Amino acid sequence: MNKLIITHPGSAHFDDFFAISLVLAVNNDVTYTIERRYPTDEELANPEIWVIDVGMKLEPDLRNFDHHQSADTPASFMLVADHLGLTATLSIAPWWEFKDKFDRFGPFKVADELGIEDLLPFISPIEDWFLELFEQKPGEVYPLMHSFGQHVIKGAGILSSQFEFWANSEKCIIKNKTVLIGLTDDSTGVERYSIRMDPPAEISVSYDGRGEGWRLARLNKATGVDFSKLEGDKRIKFAHKTGFIAKTKQRIPINEVLKLVGQVIAD
Repeated sequence: MNKLIITHPGSAHFDDFFAISLVLAVNNDVTYTIERRYPTDEELANPEIWVIDVGMKLEPDLRNFDHHQSADTPASFMLVADHLGLTATLSIAPWWEFKDKFDRFGPFKVADELGIEDLLPFISPIEDWFLELFEQKPGEVYPLMHSFGQHVIKGAGILSSQFEFWANSEKCIIKNKTVLIGLTDDSTGVERYSIRMDPPAEISVSYDGRGEGWRLARLNKATGVDFSKLEGDKRIKFAHKTGFIAKTKQRIPINEVLKLVGQVIAD
């Protein structure tokens, strides 16, 4: 089965690229032709044709997903995600709201909101390059867009499950610092989850995903935590010079691990 997706001509942006990637990822049994041009009235009225980020219409039943008719309407990738039932999964991604604001209001307004001078230096050259390929030859990057959409959906699902894991993990207080203890070698999401805590956790303890010991990590903007103090301890395999992480050689008893944590917290 072959169907049509229409998006705007000219410069490609993350918004239209990602929205289309989601359509491709969810509809594995359909092959799409992607055309970068303005739609006709007949095409806007045809529910078999996806019209994304162009056309000045927001009509999900007709698969028209443009947001440019109102500054209050979320970016097209959000509109498409909501239509596909993916918002609850994808909105957990740390870049979700940022990418929406960036598309609708531009880098300088968002930079001002964040209290920095300019966001342009933060734009990845890889993203620029790939969007240019999509702009010039959408058919050639189709398989990668399909893979990208699936990758993001899968990653968001993993992050969501990790949030649930960390929410149910053991917690303790050492010298007024909240420590998360996760009996897992996957530390995905621990920093993002800790931000949501009140107050945020400042240290995590989990299995070392690259070895047979424990991974001890400082979280986010925690102060007064310096794991470089453990350098030289016979139980320690590695302690980063900047103090944000340390790893034990073996999976020593947890009570010993927590004593090590206590040693790195400033009095």
